[in-house]
Amino acid sequence: MVFFPVLSNRHHIYAAGFLMDFACAFIVGAVAVYGIELGASPVQLGLIGATGAALYTVASLWAGTLCDRFSRKKSILAYCAMSIMASLLFVRARAIAELYIYYGLFHFSIGLFWPTLQSLLADSRHRRNLATTLGNFCLAWSLGFSGGHYICGWLTRADSRLPFIWCVFLILAILLVCLMLSDREGDEKSASRDYLDRAEGKPRDLWKRFLICGWLGNFTLVFILGSAKMLFPKLALDVDGLDRAVLGLMLALIHGGQFLTFWLVKYWHGWQYQKKVYLALQLLALPGAGLLAFTGGVPAYAAGMLLTGICAGFTYASSIYYSTSRPPDAATRTGLHEAFIGLGVLFGPLAGGFVAGKWGLHAPYTLGTLLAVASLLVQGWLLYRPAAAR
Repeated sequence: MVFFPVLSNRHHIYAAGFLMDFACAFIVGAVAVYGIELGASPVQLGLIGATGAALYTVASLWAGTLCDRFSRKKSILAYCAMSIMASLLFVRARAIAELYIYYGLFHFSIGLFWPTLQSLLADSRHRRNLATTLGNFCLAWSLGFSGGHYICGWLTRADSRLPFIWCVFLILAILLVCLMLSDREGDEKSASRDYLDRAEGKPRDLWKRFLICGWLGNFTLVFILGSAKMLFPKLALDVDGLDRAVLGLMLALIHGGQFLTFWLVKYWHGWQYQKKVYLALQLLALPGAGLLAFTGGVPAYAAGMLLTGICAGFTYASSIYYSTSRPPDAATRTGLHEAFIGLGVLFGPLAGGFVAGKWGLHAPYTLGTLLAVASLLVQGWLLYRPAAAR
């Protein structure tokens, strides 16, 4: 602890992001497993996920305004306190109906937390390349999610409510880290190196196209991941009879794939504003979701989760990069970035639960594959349409 004060704001932000997504993985994984123990159907699991996502989306849109009006540090501390309360309520849950309420409350609190933390990160990029700063941040939270899902699998083997208790301690650690944050890291700020300056044509028009595509691509992959996180446990435990620790590993591979992508984009400085690269990497979503839809067994599931995670890492990195790379209204665009994530997590489990109830537990990933194809076609049209077509 004695070393923390000498660290910059961004290092505290990296630590807070790692710990919060470690805690989020505990909540998401444990709610799905505990819901199955209580007898939740695929539709009910989807509705639980959709409830949390709906409140996350509302909170994300609201947070963009709040973090420009109030102290970001104090706001983050308040949001952490809200998430601790929700985690404690989970421990006493005895009915599926309670999971809707507590899951919604937790996601409302983190929907306020993430845009506020990310706007602080954008303000702390002194003399640093934005892509590098965002890369470090994404590496931190994806590592937290990956480790959290893996450990959650082992904890639920002992007691499906045990992750809720550990979640409280994790968020208390976040409070300690965030106490050392400052709302401003100093008076000197230098603009990040924006690769848009090297792009040909009209820079602002190109930036807008990539911004919209980033949001759309991110929504699509989060839609697929939202279905996987809430509904795959039902497939794995009730149909395939996988061990809970193996289930945790499967979910961890999603964020392991994201971690690999974030590591790549941190050091590969030529990916921004490259149309072919942007579209080509998203093609990985097709075999990723396809393996979950049309095959079975641990090796196929693992490959599907990993490929989907790699693709999701790239769409997330693109969305947050284009949302924050131009300072005016960056906080508002960061809120929209999180809102599109919330919409994906809303409609993924909701639609996935509906089709799973009608056509089986593999059906959500067939739907995800079709959505990925449609999304790629729309993004290709947006990026390559002539300027006169505006």
